[in-house]
Amino acid sequence: MKIPETTSDLSSSIDIMLVHLIATSRRPVSRTDLANITGLSKMAVGNHVSTLLKKGILSQEESRANPNGSLGRHPVYLKLSSTSPCILGVLIKRNYCQAVLTNISGEIIDMEKILFPQSLTAESLLALLFKMTDSIISHSQRQIIGCGISCIGPINNITGCILNPPDFYGIENLPIVSAFEEHTGLSTYLVQDANAGGLAEKLYGRGIPYDDFMYLHIENGIGLSFILNGSLFTGFSGQSGEIGHTSINFNGPKCTCGNTGCLELYANLNQMQDKISQLLPIFKESPFHKIKNPDWNQILSLASDKDPIAIAALDEFCGYLAHALANVLTLLDFSTIIVGYNYDHGSDIIEKMLGTRLRHFLRSSSEDIKILHSQLGGNAPLIGSAAIVANEVFQQRLWKI
Repeated sequence: MKIPETTSDLSSSIDIMLVHLIATSRRPVSRTDLANITGLSKMAVGNHVSTLLKKGILSQEESRANPNGSLGRHPVYLKLSSTSPCILGVLIKRNYCQAVLTNISGEIIDMEKILFPQSLTAESLLALLFKMTDSIISHSQRQIIGCGISCIGPINNITGCILNPPDFYGIENLPIVSAFEEHTGLSTYLVQDANAGGLAEKLYGRGIPYDDFMYLHIENGIGLSFILNGSLFTGFSGQSGEIGHTSINFNGPKCTCGNTGCLELYANLNQMQDKISQLLPIFKESPFHKIKNPDWNQILSLASDKDPIAIAALDEFCGYLAHALANVLTLLDFSTIIVGYNYDHGSDIIEKMLGTRLRHFLRSSSEDIKILHSQLGGNAPLIGSAAIVANEVFQQRLWKI
């Protein structure tokens, strides 16, 4: 934490600390709660809260009931105000981009999405991104304190460049941070999408109670991020966690990244569809006979309903994942993995399959490994684009109250 140099700096530091606690709490927070957590006197907390209320950063509401049914005055809880500053987030995937406006709690205020045309250049990408962000900014009258960009990798967060993502229209070495700062006038931060998802889980999701965990994101590609001692570890230049482009077969096919036998060549939707096609003649009553090119959600849904073909395809997918994860766990010895992907029906079948596979590969230590489903689901990298800015606020490197 930055050491305050003046009384004004100390006051701002305390204000941000209180905002941080309220913004990332999973339950209602009262003034008494803040005093107990921080060790500040109730009077000091009250004075700072009054300032934050006057500035329109916080608001308050009285609970309708007392905790545990006790008598007396109902507690007054604090939350971010509807006029509090917000964050602009941008997510760049292979086929689309999204812009989001959130408050510092990661709650989505507004969102837009644009699909990429088949022909995309660096110039047209920037034009689409600026059109989208200009639109979303125009919808809000609230102060915007920064912009975060969550992007497929590899990226370099020191130079602020998108480097050379595989299968991304040939776009290379795009200085997206400087372009956004010039266009928006906002301090802008670039983060790889899986790293963004891991940070979002730490600040707002399933990772809140854990100081150390891995976040695994599954979508068109596979990414990994590391939370160490409560902070996101991105490596020297933001390229850590590219597990999808680690080799699980040195004699395997050539990947578009230039490596051979990459995980993503084996653990992907096309491979699952091929497995399903191979098994269709054996299971003549399977619902897959009526589904052409089943998508991710259909496979997960049928696997959750115990369809044998779906289970076989998903188990093979998880087997490849578990091989790669076992290598990482052998080196880094995490006890918690949070898995994020798009699926809205509450199934944890992937987590269970990964657990079974990892128990087989890591016989000595796997019993203590927790594999948890993401609280933010497929939205974690999107919310993470805002979380990277919120984290700068909470670390007192941006936005002085």
